[in-house]
Amino acid sequence: MRQHAVRHIKGNIWYWVAGFAAAGAACVALRWGTPAAFLFMITGLLTIFADANVDPVALITEPALDPEGTEIDQPPGTGTGSPVT
Repeated sequence: MRQHAVRHIKGNIWYWVAGFAAAGAACVALRWGTPAAFLFMITGLLTIFADANVDPVALITEPALDPEGTEIDQPPGTGTGSPVT
């Protein structure tokens, strides 16, 4: 089920952007300032994600500190910085 939702959001992200923009415009027409600002903020974030080909669902669901593939092959103290004397 999660894979289906991810494919749906990735494949239709521009429709989501348009929907949030339309909802924000409706809030502006109703003079609801705070909900309109929130919806336009979501619209901007989704536009940035879509333009950069970032999956917003993977950004939320994947662990930030993934231990696989992020380890350094050098022992501590052998970095590229200047030696400490």
